[in-house]
Amino acid sequence: MKFAKLSLAALMALGVSAFATDVKVDGDVKLYYGTNDADAWTGALLPHPNGVQDDGTTGGDLFGQHNSYANAAFRIGLTAKDMPAGLTGRLSLTYLDTFGLEDSIVDDTWAGNGVGASVWFDEANLKATLFDKTTVIAGRQYLDTPLVFSEKWNIAANSYDAAVVVDQHIEKTALVAGWIWRSNINGAATVQGNDRIVGALGGTPTQESAFDNYFDTFGKHGAYAVGAVTNLIPMTTAQAWYYNVDSVADAYWLQADVTPEIGEGMKLVIGGQFAGTQLSGGDEDATVWAAKIGGEFAGLKLSAAYSSVDEGDLGFANVGGAQSKLYTEAWWNYGYVSAPDTDAVNVTAEYSFADIADFGAYYTATDSNDQGRDLTEFALTVGKNFGAFDTMLAYVYTDAEDQNNDDSYNTLQVYLTYNF
Repeated sequence: MKFAKLSLAALMALGVSAFATDVKVDGDVKLYYGTNDADAWTGALLPHPNGVQDDGTTGGDLFGQHNSYANAAFRIGLTAKDMPAGLTGRLSLTYLDTFGLEDSIVDDTWAGNGVGASVWFDEANLKATLFDKTTVIAGRQYLDTPLVFSEKWNIAANSYDAAVVVDQHIEKTALVAGWIWRSNINGAATVQGNDRIVGALGGTPTQESAFDNYFDTFGKHGAYAVGAVTNLIPMTTAQAWYYNVDSVADAYWLQADVTPEIGEGMKLVIGGQFAGTQLSGGDEDATVWAAKIGGEFAGLKLSAAYSSVDEGDLGFANVGGAQSKLYTEAWWNYGYVSAPDTDAVNVTAEYSFADIADFGAYYTATDSNDQGRDLTEFALTVGKNFGAFDTMLAYVYTDAEDQNNDDSYNTLQVYLTYNF
């Protein structure tokens, strides 16, 4: 008897091919590397491996193993259309690994809880269209709302088990309601994961199995969100959101962005944000406001932004995550501009040279009002796409009171992505 060996893509496709006539495959392969010259370890915003902090005697070497971090990731997705009852199915698998780089080149990782291999389904959902202009997506999915969203700055993005309804019966308006059960979000590590393949292969497991459940951030009762996004006002996108995270807090987010044309090929950008948290348990509430002004012309984008978070017990970063949607968010050092009792400024300049490269310059500074977390960050990026192959180099200067013994340091990063 002969046995046929099937690829992972083929095995996944078999599960949906019987129910759909249109199946499309997509995915990407990534390799990310970063290094810095800090004396005290700050790799990828993560603690040093095993919780050990450098005493300054072995750190400080750019490209040195002790000050470097890397990951490789492979993601493959299937979208099945024309399923029974008009459903669309989506299934996506992510594989994260270090491929032994920690043995000679790096000491830490971009994502996950440590070195080794992890695998999980980042998407597994069904999409249905009801009443012509009402769409329901149920299952594991990526979300993008101001206070609950998938962070895609890292090599692997977190996703959510959720049910989301989007209604577009009102002209140029989307009404959104969602129940978010859980997520694998893990702060600066982006996603939960630690040698999950080991147990499935029969070795000494650090977790129960290769597909151990790390989707638990929002507890037993989850979170609820309702929102409205509209373009009814000419040249304006306005949005309003309300959240309830069970036994934690209620929160709201208001935002308006105006983009009037001021000449041929010229656009002005003006934005405002206001948000607040109402905490359970008697803790102090907080609010934040932010404003942005900028412009776009012939491939050049310029903007300046300011934000101010008042005193309180909860900031305005992504729930369970690291990044924020504030206009002033830093390019690399997340968690500063959105922290309580913090004022921040951001200046951004981006320019795209046709057929050459895309360049970016980003400056962020915060004043934490004597809270000991002031930050100055300056980042430069250059990126180039070669068909399906995306490349980017980044340089980041960081001077933060709570990093590297209050001494500035430099970071270099390489991003390589192949899309298929």
